[in-house]
Amino acid sequence: MNVMARLKEETAVNHKQIEDNRFAKAIMNQTLNVTDYSLYLQKFYGFIKPVERHIAALSEAQNVHELGEFIQNRAKSPLLERDLLALGLSEEQLQQLPECKQLPELATVAQMLGYMYVIEGSTMGGQIITKQVRKFLPLTDNTSEGTAYFNAYGTETRAKWAEFSQFVSESVLTEEEAAQVVETAKQTFLTLEVWFNV
Repeated sequence: MNVMARLKEETAVNHKQIEDNRFAKAIMNQTLNVTDYSLYLQKFYGFIKPVERHIAALSEAQNVHELGEFIQNRAKSPLLERDLLALGLSEEQLQQLPECKQLPELATVAQMLGYMYVIEGSTMGGQIITKQVRKFLPLTDNTSEGTAYFNAYGTETRAKWAEFSQFVSESVLTEEEAAQVVETAKQTFLTLEVWFNV
C-alpha cells in the first residue's frame, strides 16, 4: 500500500472526528454567525502560523530547501490573515491572537509531510465550506473576501492535491518514513481538535 493510501485509511477516524467540531457542524447546518466564523479562522491561524514558522526555520537548519520552498508556496497563514482583516480584525489584533503551544512533533521531513497532509487535505473540504459560507454569511460581493483560506486553490484544488500526493510519494521512501508521516498526521488531527475546543 502506498503512503497516500495508508494515510487515507489510517487517519479516517481522526478525519471524521475533526469534521464533527462545533464550527464545521454550524457551517454545514447554516447556524454559524460571522463572529464564530472569525473565531474559527482565528483558531486555524493560531495553529498554522507557529507551525509554518517552525517548518521554515527547520528547513533552513536541515538544508532541505526544496521542501521549504514547496511548503512556503503553500503557506496558509497569509490567506488567513487576509480573511481575518476582511472580517474586521486590525493588524494589531492579528498579532495578538493566541497561538497553539501543543504542536505535533515536527523534526523530520516525513513529520512535516504528515502535518501537511492534514492542512492540504482540508483544502478539498474547503471547497464545500466556501459554498456553504457564501450562502448564509453576510460577506461582501467580492467572491474571495473572507474565504481565501477555505478556497485556497480555487479551481486548481484537485491539481494541487495531485501535486502534493506525488511529492509525498517521491519523498517518503522507507517504511520508517511512512510510519512517521502517518503518525504525525494523526497527531496533527488530534492536536488541532483539542485546539478548536480550547
